[in-house]
Amino acid sequence: MKYFYLLGLSSVLTFSSAVAQSKTGYINFQELIMQMPETKVANDSLNVMELRLNNDLQGLVKEYTKKMQELDSLGSKMHNEVLLEVKTKEIRSAQENIQHYREQASQTLADREKVLLAPIMDKAKKTLKAVANEKGYTLVIDNSKEAVLVSAESDDLMPAVKLKMGLK
Repeated sequence: MKYFYLLGLSSVLTFSSAVAQSKTGYINFQELIMQMPETKVANDSLNVMELRLNNDLQGLVKEYTKKMQELDSLGSKMHNEVLLEVKTKEIRSAQENIQHYREQASQTLADREKVLLAPIMDKAKKTLKAVANEKGYTLVIDNSKEAVLVSAESDDLMPAVKLKMGLK
């Protein structure tokens, strides 16, 4: 019986000392990502792609507008039901093309953003992990959403991570 009592007491003391030794830090991870030069390059690339996609979309919108103007100009002159139906179908098709293009462009842009930002995020995480290990932190909380309400200034890992990455 004494053995179980000593074993239990030993476990509690070991757990208590492990908890006492754990160190928690925080960092605004989004701010760190935004300060990295790689992020600016990625954002510039995304902006160029978005501009190109928007220009292509404007071409589709111009085509749609042209078809609408044609239909309006024929207006009351059009007595042919078949021609009216053909023009109406062309307009619906142009509307569908615009909607489909918008969806595709949005997905393409999101996919490209993931591809460009993944290595940046990995680099930031690896550096943060290295700094946390060097400084003895066992838990790091992302403060991007201001989740950390009270903390010691010394537990903010941003300065140390920026230093290790060579950021100002």
